[in-house]
Order: sequence, then structure tokens, then C-alpha cells
Amino acid sequence: MDLGATSGGLRIVEGTIGGRELLDYALEGDPSQRLSVDLESADSSVNFNISANGAADVLFTGAVEGRVADVRLSDADGYTVRVYLSGPAADRGDVADFSLAIGLGPPEFADGLSGGPDYWEVSVGGGSLNLRAGPHTRYERIGTLRDGERLRNQGCRLTGSERWCAVRAARSGVSGWVAGRYLLEAAAPRAPAMPPGGPTGNGLRFDATGNVGCTTDANRTATRCPFGVLREGPGNAGVWIALPDGEERHILFENGTPVATNSPGVPVFDKVDDLFLVTVGEERYEIPEAVVNGG
Repeated sequence: MDLGATSGGLRIVEGTIGGRELLDYALEGDPSQRLSVDLESADSSVNFNISANGAADVLFTGAVEGRVADVRLSDADGYTVRVYLSGPAADRGDVADFSLAIGLGPPEFADGLSGGPDYWEVSVGGGSLNLRAGPHTRYERIGTLRDGERLRNQGCRLTGSERWCAVRAARSGVSGWVAGRYLLEAAAPRAPAMPPGGPTGNGLRFDATGNVGCTTDANRTATRCPFGVLREGPGNAGVWIALPDGEERHILFENGTPVATNSPGVPVFDKVDDLFLVTVGEERYEIPEAVVNGG
């Protein structure tokens, strides 16, 4: 399909692809512009590549780089966006629907998914802001953000003429895309105070800190150990606990379940109301659900 010159606008193409089929979308642009492409599909096997006509190298490989592309154009004689199914899905002859957004805009955001302030603040006049799975309103809403909430900036881009920003909520760790017009540059949120002797974790700033019940010997009474947590949205978090002997125990939660630790033992858990009771060998930890999810 020949999209021609799409300068100043956004084309949304909806289609279906199957097996080893290749769908090519041709467009024109010039070196003063930046090409933005993003793909939405329920099937993770659907990908796209971007190439310049006459060039041997691919400018963007979706199977490796993801579903959101920002490409600085050169003086090539046109460009091609190719949609395809990858891997076993193509071999099986699977069929999948997709939605592709293609836009050409000025290079205001020449650094693509980098640059800008470290933090944003949501500014919606007392309401809430939708957090979406991709940089357009056609992507599903995956959450809402409160007015005044601080967000880690993970880069902005133009979807057509509208600025969208990838963000991470500073306390919950949930990540997604928001409309940039509702963001104001902000200072970093205050870091949570770490109790004395607290863990160092993996070097990243903790979303929350405090103390949890712990014991390293099943025959001893539980005491309190300092912790730090890094969250990645509801049910997903890494909890680091500083033990009395100076060691740090890392417990990984996925989908609301403790699934791994940095010790040889396998975590076993029970849940009483909103309290996780996690056992690893002789060790036992009492971790409130709010530590994992926030709140």
C-alpha cells in the first residue's frame, strides 16, 4: 500500500495478516522529519520492520526493538514499513488482526525515547489521567494516575501531532503511556527513609522502605528486619530484606505470588488476610500485601 506523503498527520491502518504473508506500506519523507510507527495487536507474533528504499540495512527491527519506533529520516528515496508474523506463528499459518499508526512529524523530540526531565507531575485539574498500553488512545487503558502524582520519565515521542510519554509511576512502579499535554516538569519525589541497617538492593532507588517480621531460625521468635521494595505494577515486585547477619534476602513476587529468592531454598507461602507468610528453608518472613502493591 502506498501511503504517499503523510506529513503533519497520522495514518491508522487496520488489517489482518496470516502465515508468511508480508504487508508493505510505502511512504515518502525528507531529512527534516521523524517517522513514528507503533503497532497494536493481541498477538505477540505480529511485528514490523522499517527500511529505507535502496538500503541494505533495516532501520528498525520490531522483533528485537519492540512495537514503538521513532526513526530519524535521511535523504532516501522513500521508506517501507513491513508487517509480518514471526517464528512458529508464521510456520503454523496463524492469522492475526493488527492496527498500525504511521506518522511523519518535525524533529522536536530528536532524541526519541530519551531526553527531557527525569520526572513529570500529572496536571489534570483535580481529575485523573489514563495510563495506556501504547502511545495512542486506541491502546487499552491499563490504569489511572492521580492529579499531582510523580512519574519517572522514560521518553516522549510524537504520535502524529500529539506528544505521548512513556512513564513509570514513582510509587507503584506501574508503567505505560500518557498524553504529554497533561504533564509538567517536576522534581524527584522524596526518597523513602531507610531504617538503620537497611538493604542496598540492586542499586536502584526503592519505592518504599520499612520493617517486616523475620526470623532465620524456625526455633526463634520473629524479630523485625528492614526492607526495601521495587515495584513493577500490581502483584509484581522485588523485596530486599536485611538480615541480622548482614546478608540480604531478595524475594521476587510475580502476579501476587513469591516465586524466587536469592537463597538455595524454594519459597513456600501462605496468606492470612493481607499478610504473606513466606518460608525459605529455616527462614520465615511476614510481608504485608501493601509492601508488594503499594497503598
